[in-house]
Amino acid sequence: MEAVRERSFLLRKAMSPTQADVLKAHRRRSLQRRIRAILRDTAVLVREFWRILTLFVVALLLSALSFQWLWNHSQHDPIRLIDALYFVGTLLFFEPTLEFPREWYLDVYFFIMPVLGIVFLTLGVADFVILLVNRRSRQAQWEEAVASTYSQHIIVAGLGHLGIRVVRELVLLGEDVVVIEIKPDNPRIEEVHSYDIPVIQGDARTAEVLQRAGLGRAFSIIVCTNNDLVNLQIAARVRELDKEVLLVMRMFDDQFARSIAENFNISAVMSASLLAAPAFAGAAVRTEIMQTFSVEDRVLAMGRIEVTCGSRLEGTAIADIERELDLSVILWQSGSAVDVRPAPDTVLSAGDVIAVVAELPKIKELANRWNRAGTR
Repeated sequence: MEAVRERSFLLRKAMSPTQADVLKAHRRRSLQRRIRAILRDTAVLVREFWRILTLFVVALLLSALSFQWLWNHSQHDPIRLIDALYFVGTLLFFEPTLEFPREWYLDVYFFIMPVLGIVFLTLGVADFVILLVNRRSRQAQWEEAVASTYSQHIIVAGLGHLGIRVVRELVLLGEDVVVIEIKPDNPRIEEVHSYDIPVIQGDARTAEVLQRAGLGRAFSIIVCTNNDLVNLQIAARVRELDKEVLLVMRMFDDQFARSIAENFNISAVMSASLLAAPAFAGAAVRTEIMQTFSVEDRVLAMGRIEVTCGSRLEGTAIADIERELDLSVILWQSGSAVDVRPAPDTVLSAGDVIAVVAELPKIKELANRWNRAGTR
């Protein structure tokens, strides 16, 4: 019983990565992604305030150049441009670093520069600094700003039980992701934020929300809310706005899913019932199905087989198994050694573990006929 529980736990873990698994993978590149997010957000802020920032920089440079020229042509020791920039900059904010000079034309700077500083602060420089330093105070704007700079990213519409798992898988794949979620109090948003993924709050059925998520620049969009009708409405709006984007949609009814895919130019429609059925059937016949996926009209599964002592699998080469059962062995584990796509002449021993990809009947035959003790 304990062994069954352990296999069940490992099966669930293999089928869906946990938040801890994703965070562990995410931390390996979290610094790089965080720097990218900060740079993207800063670029958006600069674009928003570029006029006033340009005027501020030009005024600062002209003031520093003119002050340096006047100072160096008076009875003072020459100063460098960097010294003049520092002095003018501190003077803008009422913190002069020089004593009043004797020349009246230099005294003017002590009165004009603080006034210019007040003008620029009120015109937007202060707002820019506040927004730059306190990014999280404008969470929605920050996330939209980051999303606006993404390109060739993947949009996930719907953050339900399936949506959060899709996000985890995409993070493990290293993809840039933007999430659309209609419920601002969804507890899964906090997990998504831990991956530095922007969440656009709103209804994905509206063009405005899709555009805020960067639909026009996206590589693909995955529509996976818990409502088939909502998914269909989102897909229709996506196709209305973008005819070329890769569109993947979740549907519960497999017949309806096929009909939708044929008539609405949808790249892939995943039926929950169609994909889940082989896993349930495999569990019922004691076959560990780790993953299911569809290729055109065929549903394939990835199964885990541990070679039983005294079974037909023991002592058999992988090439013989693949040839006779028309399946693919994609992984072989013997003790601590793991080989992805093992050599065809690899001979299996008792206790070895293999992962195979095939249709469910083939996996069932492998598990029940080839891997049963006493069949060798």
